[in-house]
Amino acid sequence: MIAPAEQPYVEWLDQVWSQKLSGDHHEGVRLTVGILLWPTFPMMSLTGIIESLRHAGDYGDHSRQRYVRWEIIGAVGRKVISSCGIEITETCRYVDPTAFDYVFVIGGLLKDLGDVPLGHRRYIKVAQRAGCTLVGVCTGSFVLAEEKLLSGTPAAIHPYHKTDFELAFPGHRLTTSVDFVRSGKIATIPGGTSILSFMTDIIDSHFGPDRAAKTVHQLSLTGKRALTKLDRLGISKHLNISDPRVQKALVLIDANIEDTPSIPKLADQLGLSERHFLRLFKKEVGRSPQDYIVNARLNAAVWMLQNTTQSTTSIAYAAGFASGSSFSETCKRRLGKTPTQLRKRKAETIGQASAPRQGRGERSRWDSA
Repeated sequence: MIAPAEQPYVEWLDQVWSQKLSGDHHEGVRLTVGILLWPTFPMMSLTGIIESLRHAGDYGDHSRQRYVRWEIIGAVGRKVISSCGIEITETCRYVDPTAFDYVFVIGGLLKDLGDVPLGHRRYIKVAQRAGCTLVGVCTGSFVLAEEKLLSGTPAAIHPYHKTDFELAFPGHRLTTSVDFVRSGKIATIPGGTSILSFMTDIIDSHFGPDRAAKTVHQLSLTGKRALTKLDRLGISKHLNISDPRVQKALVLIDANIEDTPSIPKLADQLGLSERHFLRLFKKEVGRSPQDYIVNARLNAAVWMLQNTTQSTTSIAYAAGFASGSSFSETCKRRLGKTPTQLRKRKAETIGQASAPRQGRGERSRWDSA
């Protein structure tokens, strides 16, 4: 279905969803989420889960738990204090975990990980035995590791807690360069805005790309404003793109840089024909989608070269290149330098390299204001 130019984007996405429902005759709840909160948990992690679900689970901005359901698990009425001091009330008892598709474990400050009701840890073990998917968020990954539930799976850890995790769990593999790691029924998320990437992924898998696109759209900044330092670091750098569909394509690419959706899939997610998408993207960005993807991967890889100690090959795979040699060849062709040379130059700027010109809405994450 092609979105009419005059039709509001969210309204069009809701129309796509409505037609899909009418085709499969499934009007009930499709995704259920339980959340275990540790004392001094980060509000961003909780709100990232809830805000994503409420936008995906209803039409417009009604925010009803119509197609999704979420509960804060524990003792009904008991309050948990977040790291910022705001209290959140637990809404659901320790019910049968098979009632939930996912159980999120949101850890708090490391000093407070032991100060939690015994029922929380017992519930995690019961949920694991019941086959429920467990998701460790922020220091929730520490909790899953303490309960010996990671089973050798690499943990996605925030760089701030890297040393803490290595000291607590010597020899356990970890990564600080991805938004999440998912292996079977276990997932770990570093915290911060990475939660939005994971939520978009599960919304896509349970509801389809139209609901995922709506979530991305509703949680994105769409108005024009001055570029901030946060924007220059690559968090929200597409505000000068005038077409919202291209904005969303750029967000989807940047959020999945290690496994970028194919051009046909991107076009389909945006409700465009592949030919129309290619033409529109080139007009708005000033380069083809494939060229933008290569440059985005290169941006991510150079940042990792200069800010981590990972090997060149590990960085190449993390940034979505097919191999270490492919990454090296791209570096030499576009930047005129090898990965080793780039690692020595902390302030390397892709905008000064021989890559094709940037479009009017794209900035390298190292560009100056």
